[in-house]
Amino acid sequence: MLFKIAWRNIWRNKLRSIVIMSSVAIGLLAGLFIISFSWGMNKENVHNVIQTQLAHIQIHNPSFQADKMVEYTIENGNDMVAKLTSDARVKAVAGRNIVQGMIASATSASGVNINGIKPDEEKRVSTISTSVIAGSYFAGDKKNEIMIGEKLATELGAKLKSKLVLTFQSKDGNITSGSFRVTAIYRTKNSAFDETNVYVKFDDIAALLSTGNELHEIAVLLKNDDDLEPVATDIRKMDLKTEVQTWKQLSPELQLIVDSFYQYMYIFMAIILMGLMFGIINTMLMAVLERQREVGMLMAIGMSKPRVFGMIVLETIFLTCIGIPLGMLLTYLTVEYFNKTGIDVSAFSKGMAMYGYPTVIHPELESYYYLPVSLMTAGAALLSGIYPAIKALQLKPAVSIRKI
Repeated sequence: MLFKIAWRNIWRNKLRSIVIMSSVAIGLLAGLFIISFSWGMNKENVHNVIQTQLAHIQIHNPSFQADKMVEYTIENGNDMVAKLTSDARVKAVAGRNIVQGMIASATSASGVNINGIKPDEEKRVSTISTSVIAGSYFAGDKKNEIMIGEKLATELGAKLKSKLVLTFQSKDGNITSGSFRVTAIYRTKNSAFDETNVYVKFDDIAALLSTGNELHEIAVLLKNDDDLEPVATDIRKMDLKTEVQTWKQLSPELQLIVDSFYQYMYIFMAIILMGLMFGIINTMLMAVLERQREVGMLMAIGMSKPRVFGMIVLETIFLTCIGIPLGMLLTYLTVEYFNKTGIDVSAFSKGMAMYGYPTVIHPELESYYYLPVSLMTAGAALLSGIYPAIKALQLKPAVSIRKI
C-alpha cells in the first residue's frame, strides 16, 4: 500500500516530477559524457604514442637508456628480431639505430634524435610512413635521404630537396658529420615529437656510426594489448643481458593517467551527484511543505511516523529511478553517435598537439561503468529523501490540518 501511495503522489504534480526526473537524466548525461570524452581523448593519445613513438615493447642494451652512447648496442640483436618475428603474438618487429646529434641547415641548427630505420620494418611497426605530408617515404634506393617533421622543417627553413647536415659522435668516439637530402616531411599528432625526431636509412647512419649491423633498439608491436606483460616476460627470459621495457615503463606519465582515470571518474561523478542531491532535496522539501495539510491528515488518521518517512523517501527514489534509465539511455545514444562521428576540436589543435592529443576526439565509455554510476545515483537519491522526510515528521497534525 505504501508503494502505491508513493507512486500516485509523484504524479499528482506532473510538472515538478518531470523537472526532477529531467534533472537526474541531464546530470547523468553531462557527467558521463564528459568522462567518456576524457577517456576517448586519453585512449587515443596512448594509441598514438604506441603507434608512432614507442610500440608496445622496446629492447635495449641496459646501459643505453641512461647515456644514449653509440657503443651500447644489443648483443645478438638481429637474432632476437628473427625470433620475435616468428612469435604468433607479435604483429611486427623493427630494429633501429638511435643517436643524438645536431641537424643544421644554411640558416639554423637544432638538437635532434636521429633514428636509423629499415623502411620496410618500420612501416609495419609504426605509422610514421603514413604521416608524410610532403615527398615520399624512402621510396627509392638513393643514399643519405632524410625525413623530418613539419615543425622542425619550419624552424630550419627547410623544404623538399633541401640539404641538411647531421653531426654526432661515432662508435670510435670521433665527431662525424653527414650530408642528407630532405625527401619527406611528416606531421604526427605530437608537434613536440616532430620537432625533435628525424629519420634516415639504417645503412646510411650505420656507416657513419661504424656500428655495422648492430642495433640500439628493437621495437615490438603486438596483435593484442592483453599480451603485453606475458610477451615482455618471455623476452626477458630469452636474453638476460637486455633491458625489456613496455610502453607503460617507457612513458610512466601515460600509465599514471590510465591508472588514475577510474578514481577521477568516481570523484567527478560524486561531485555532480552532490550538486544533484541539493536540487532534489530542495524540490522534495518544497513538495513536503506544500502538502503539510495532507501529511497532517495522514498522521491524524493513524499513519505512523515510520510509514510517513518511508512514503517521502520512496517518492524521491521513484523519481530518481525513472530519471536514471532515461539518463543512461541518453548517454549511451550520445556517446555512440559521437564515437562514430568524432568531435572536432581543431580550434585548440595547437595547444593539444604539443602534448600529443588528437584534434578529433571519439568519446568512449565501457558498458560496465553504467552499473556503478547507476548505483551511486540511486544511493544519492536515498540520501536526498531523508531530510525532507525528517521535516515531514516534525509536522504537528493538529496545526497542519488547520492550514489552508
